Amino acid sequence: MEGNKNTFNRRDFLTMGSLSLGAIGMADFSFATTGAGLHTNRKKIIIPTVTGYVTPDKLGTTLMHEHILWFSGTTNENPGYMPIPDDLQDQSVDFAVSALNDAARVGIDTVVDLTPHRSIDLYKRIAEQTTVNIIVSTGFYRRSKIPQWMAEMEDEKQMEELMRKEVTDGIDGTKIKAGIIKVANEGGQLTDWEKKVFRAAARVNKSTGVPIATHTGSPMEQFDLLLKSGANPHQVFLSHVDVGRKGKPGDLLNVVKEGGYLQVDTFGQEFYTPQKELVSFLRSFFDAGYGNRVFISIDSNWHWENGKKIFEGAGPPNFDPNAANRLFAYMITDAVPMLLKSGFSMKEINTFLTDNPRNFFKRIK
Repeated sequence: MEGNKNTFNRRDFLTMGSLSLGAIGMADFSFATTGAGLHTNRKKIIIPTVTGYVTPDKLGTTLMHEHILWFSGTTNENPGYMPIPDDLQDQSVDFAVSALNDAARVGIDTVVDLTPHRSIDLYKRIAEQTTVNIIVSTGFYRRSKIPQWMAEMEDEKQMEELMRKEVTDGIDGTKIKAGIIKVANEGGQLTDWEKKVFRAAARVNKSTGVPIATHTGSPMEQFDLLLKSGANPHQVFLSHVDVGRKGKPGDLLNVVKEGGYLQVDTFGQEFYTPQKELVSFLRSFFDAGYGNRVFISIDSNWHWENGKKIFEGAGPPNFDPNAANRLFAYMITDAVPMLLKSGFSMKEINTFLTDNPRNFFKRIK
């Protein structure tokens, strides 16, 4: 993995004076070791991962919105599903394993993968080579970015059956079950097709208890439709909600007041949310008494383009020189030190990364 001269490894992190975890107490940061999905076993909630089941208490430090392998269009002008080429699959697996193992070394225990159109056989190969728990998703991403057979699905009942099968029976003929449902909209108001997806997801959540994550275009419309369709507000989180907010929560406070969760992942991406605004946005929820309703993650994703790995933000229009460094470990090496310098305590950071994911999957209101 490429490094950044301005980042810290875990050894650096433990010895950097006023930010020392040793001084604060490593126990405060709950670096635990296991994963999540909402099935019950003898009255205990257990969460499916690619390699087995874990309980919410064993999730440890958790990134709630990531992409281990990201299948996307090659450019902004050419959207659509673009699977990993056959001759690059081994290299893709190796790179993903390296990124996850780097994350494990700095204290990441669990990664929630929100790519609902994925080759589960590749994920199985990856999971067998890392200690990080991998929770995979079912559902539908943006219609312009998914396989054609999914984009052309119009029957709402069929959508529901697909998601239900992948959380109760398994994915693509395997026994690997999805532990979360991913839904999305392109931006602006929900289309009729997207409303079908959201209603179907809400019904699956209501009947199975498997939670929902969204790719946010219109957060309040998304949340309202999910709840109206039967979803449990305590089992829904809206992603990327800091973008364009100028550091202010606004109507998103209504989401957390009703029991929903919010997710932020623009660390190091000033073109989405300037750092000062990001800090102000996160702080506002603690100030309002709702720090227990927010997740932080990286949303790491990359794809192959002309035989090269392209990381989000590296190409037009942003040309971020640090894009390749924003892998899972970036949360500990860069984002956490930034939050500490900005006045957050380790207890508050632990709330974002450990307590809230555990309680979300545990269904604590």
